[in-house]
Amino acid sequence: MNIFGKLLPTTIDFITHRSFSMTIPLYDLQKVSRVHVVDNSKLALDGNVYKRMPRIIHCYKKNNNLTRTRLIAGLGDKVLLAIKGQMKKAIIVGCRQRIRKPNVPQFDKNNVVLIDDDGNPIGTRILAPIPAFFRTRGDLAKIAAIATTFV
Repeated sequence: MNIFGKLLPTTIDFITHRSFSMTIPLYDLQKVSRVHVVDNSKLALDGNVYKRMPRIIHCYKKNNNLTRTRLIAGLGDKVLLAIKGQMKKAIIVGCRQRIRKPNVPQFDKNNVVLIDDDGNPIGTRILAPIPAFFRTRGDLAKIAAIATTFV
């Protein structure tokens, strides 16, 4: 056998060792997703320039399919963030998507707004545009009240 036969892999190696992913693409946020905090609270302004970006550590929305264990969250869902060594609750106001969904605005960053335990926003102003359907949802009316622009 020549030297090239030992260096080049056979076709059986390509079949047994896949180098691509077989999972479906995920279009919402999940645990360990990095986000940007877009309100003007002191924790948000310091957390965006801290050595680690804020990350989602828990999603409060459960998936409808009971066989899947991955918790995902989309626009308007409540999540728990790890920001600057603290745990804070937040609402997702912008979600980056690879495939456009109908009647849902498309954002270039994953944006969140910090809230307290009662659901009131911690900051007094939101610095990024938020979806227009936040005005009609009752639980998100306080966030819509302090927003400057809608998409």
